[in-house]
Amino acid sequence: MANKINSLIFVWGIIGLWTQVGCGESNDKYDNYTLFRIYPTEESQFEIIKLLQTSNNSIEVLKKSRGYNDSTDVLVPPDRLQSFEELAKENNFNYDLKNQYGRSFESPERAPRRRVLRGFNIYEYHSFAAIQEYIETMASKHPELIKLQTLGSSYQGRKMKLVKISQNPHAGNPIIFVDAGIHAREWVAPAMALYLIHRLVMDPEARKRELRGVDWYVLPVVNPDGYEFTRSSKTNRLWRKTRSKSPVSNCYGVDGNRNYGYQWAVSGVSKNPCDMETYAGHKPFSEPETQMVRDVMLSNADRIKLYVSLHAYGQYLVYPWGYTAEFLPKQWRKLDSLARKVSQAVQSAGGQPFKVMSAGQWYPAAGGSDDFAFGAAHVPYSYTMELTDGYEFVFPESRLRSTLPQLYEGFRAFASEIRNEFSNKRLRDHAS
Repeated sequence: MANKINSLIFVWGIIGLWTQVGCGESNDKYDNYTLFRIYPTEESQFEIIKLLQTSNNSIEVLKKSRGYNDSTDVLVPPDRLQSFEELAKENNFNYDLKNQYGRSFESPERAPRRRVLRGFNIYEYHSFAAIQEYIETMASKHPELIKLQTLGSSYQGRKMKLVKISQNPHAGNPIIFVDAGIHAREWVAPAMALYLIHRLVMDPEARKRELRGVDWYVLPVVNPDGYEFTRSSKTNRLWRKTRSKSPVSNCYGVDGNRNYGYQWAVSGVSKNPCDMETYAGHKPFSEPETQMVRDVMLSNADRIKLYVSLHAYGQYLVYPWGYTAEFLPKQWRKLDSLARKVSQAVQSAGGQPFKVMSAGQWYPAAGGSDDFAFGAAHVPYSYTMELTDGYEFVFPESRLRSTLPQLYEGFRAFASEIRNEFSNKRLRDHAS
């Protein structure tokens, strides 16, 4: 083991701090990088991966192994590829490679699209401004179903609006609250949130099923500043955090999903403001974006019965607790059962099944929105849904048309459960 760890430390030394954004990289920074996947098959290899993940930004880890034969995905620059491959061989890792990884990145159009001529395509990735325009247009065309609530402004001043969808907003129905895009690079998550809005409003069947006795609150992009930063260039495409300026350093951003004030910073976080992945902030709810989500939860705590935070990637559906793997909430069987129903619904529609478990069993990380919803706002069902597998953070736009409808079937399963458990008896009888 000592030799293995020493060899790893050697590799860290030669790789250097190449993940920091804004250090003069060219716009094609990632074009010739290799996505390197290593698969642990024995216990000793997890110790190496653990050090790899806490190497003070020496490498760019996109995904962590959650068990045997589940990959750790690392981006490696061309001048370090041989050294990293030697590391994998020396430590008996199974591995595979995807060369020229950055060339698969989407190239967002910087100029406004001609939406007036061809309309808004729900199966495309859009700018935050276009997303806002879309939800405003939908609200103006369908005032009988949609109300918008301005929650506030992001750190850089972008207005954030909550989409409220209801057939009868005065009925006191149970609420399903869905948010997306707290991690900037996970573009498929806001795309799914928009598709959810589209189907709930435009599909006549939704009025008979998903909207019957259930209200929906959707916040399509929780981190608009980070999202727009990822759209600005390939160099920034894999940015994860918010874009707030650290009060104690010259670095930017906080991992919004480590910033919630429930068991804050007790596990799985970084206290280094320059950490590119898991910096939890200098205090709970330091970010205006997480404050707004918190306020939605607390102001509607008596009615929100399901919270789902959309992320990518890996096709996981996980529930509390996220801050620990040592124990589960007493209601874990209900959480697990509903997650498996959702997974089955997606699979029956032709999609990939979800891997279902507690978030802490996946990997302990404190300060997540799902733990806050469940532990502080007392939402009965709370989940993080990691969408898609096989394409990392650059899920192809061309696949949205086939994938989003499959995932929507999972939300139908969610709605059925919430209606049956929490809507009044008259509505349940009518819906059946």
